[in-house]
Amino acid sequence: MKQHLACSTLAVALVLTACDPTTTAPPLRPSFDVGGGQGLNLHPGAFGESSLGAWRSHEGLPDAKGNADFALYLQKLTATSTNAAGFAGITGVEGLLMSELDLSWLRRSNDGWCGAGAPRWNVGVDGSSGNHYTIFLGCAYADRSGTAPDGWTSDAFSPPVIAGQLTSLLGFSAVDSADIVAGTVTSLAIVFDEGTDVGPGFVFLDNITVNAKTWTSPHDNGT
Repeated sequence: MKQHLACSTLAVALVLTACDPTTTAPPLRPSFDVGGGQGLNLHPGAFGESSLGAWRSHEGLPDAKGNADFALYLQKLTATSTNAAGFAGITGVEGLLMSELDLSWLRRSNDGWCGAGAPRWNVGVDGSSGNHYTIFLGCAYADRSGTAPDGWTSDAFSPPVIAGQLTSLLGFSAVDSADIVAGTVTSLAIVFDEGTDVGPGFVFLDNITVNAKTWTSPHDNGT
């Protein structure tokens, strides 16, 4: 499944498999986070019928700040074919080396959904050649060797796992894969767009980590 960016972006370069190629992409906000600005920030959102992205209190693990025990809740309570999604856009990642990108979360495993396409990481990448790519890292293909509390599962994508999936799973050529690994990140989002025809239509995520930055609640932005 080779994916070059060819359709519209939503929020912070959120690329969906069902997006309309005839729409016009909104301009991306210039990043002032990289280099000591406001740090990395995670902003939940949603679009379309019966979809939601929001932090929910008392649904997650103990927080780094406060005692509300937040978890990130993503919902699509409609058919997968409906153009809708819950998501979380992450800013401040622009310019990170793709070869060093390390992604993970803890997923509540006694309910919710983990499929091939949702929840997933959408990673925008400018290759060393200047070509732009979008990488889909689906929950079902995550590395689960990490530890997690009872009732939760660790889903991780380390640099070696990402590099290996580019050719073995995502269908990129060896040349394109090398170009991607040598490139830089331009956008990052978590997307949930698989609906109630394939699963329960929701997921709870916690301890969402991008390299050294972890979100346990909405209060962890900007650091």
